Amino acid sequence: MMLRALHRYGTGPEGGVQAWLSLPHSMRVFYLHAYCSRLWNEAACFRLQTLGPRPVQGDLVVVDACRESQKEETHASQVHVVTSAEEFESVFSLDQVVLPMPGNSVKYPENTVGSWYRERLEQDGLSSCRFRISSLKLNVPGCYRPLLSYPRNVSYSLHTNEDTQDTEQKPEHRTHLAMTFNLNASCYATVCLQEIMKCDP
Repeated sequence: MMLRALHRYGTGPEGGVQAWLSLPHSMRVFYLHAYCSRLWNEAACFRLQTLGPRPVQGDLVVVDACRESQKEETHASQVHVVTSAEEFESVFSLDQVVLPMPGNSVKYPENTVGSWYRERLEQDGLSSCRFRISSLKLNVPGCYRPLLSYPRNVSYSLHTNEDTQDTEQKPEHRTHLAMTFNLNASCYATVCLQEIMKCDP
């Protein structure tokens, strides 16, 4: 569909617009969401590697009153910017820290993570205001996702089997771990297993 539109309207700005609009709306949203999710994942890695495992000045947090209704995403701007005094007094915990999914109605952290967002978006020729483009029927408000998400209903069992294929050698005992757990939407079991195994599963 995109190639057909480019062939009909040319490869200039008009052709690019028509090619984009030739895709179904659900597919356009899928591509946008995938891009924003990738950016969020990169931001989460940068945040933890750069600022460590505790809330610091400039982080965005969801206060306790709002956490009751918080699921995997916080759409309203019910976020608070951590002050230096709050950092010193350890008022908040890391599981209250949220990072924005890029959009035109979110605010970004007021520390090095906010600078990272701006620089990263600039690399792709984007900025927060570019997520609302009427000619492309594009309006991405953005939202907030918690930096940490914990698995629920975790259960595990250990299984031992004997490898007796080679009868001339002593049987080798191997232990296997079987796990089951539930994750919130937009969370992936592969990432959870990476944290448990400290390697790529």
